[in-house]
Amino acid sequence: MVDFRPRSVALGTALLGAVSLLTAVVLLTTIPENPPGTGFAAGLTGIFVLLYAVVGLLALVEAGVLGLVTRLWEPAEWPRRLLMGGAAAGGLAVVLLVGPLLVSRLAATLFGRLVPVGNALEIGLVLLPVGIGSTALGLALHLVEHVRTRART
Repeated sequence: MVDFRPRSVALGTALLGAVSLLTAVVLLTTIPENPPGTGFAAGLTGIFVLLYAVVGLLALVEAGVLGLVTRLWEPAEWPRRLLMGGAAAGGLAVVLLVGPLLVSRLAATLFGRLVPVGNALEIGLVLLPVGIGSTALGLALHLVEHVRTRART
């Protein structure tokens, strides 16, 4: 079984969060000031900009919580697993949400046409609350154990 270190998971998730934020900035620059027609496409792009920005920020927060808790304290096994699972889910959500867009843009640049990306967007959206819940539960369990340990001494 592969044993991942919390610092490696936090670093990977933070990098993916930064990629998501960078993608949001790049997409933001593609929205025209005066869109042609009804502006539906510009509005849809704006929704994706917000989605990528929120996902990137959440991934950075999950990575930060994992890094901070494991650096300041030594969490027990289950809180550590939950924190790592939350950060990993956040990183995977970024991969599933931003990855298809980047692959589609790359294919459009190389081949001159868009490539369908499948259900990655829906799976990525499902992983968002999983990551948030796992991180919150891991942090709560760690804080409860920390308070209980301090009360015993």
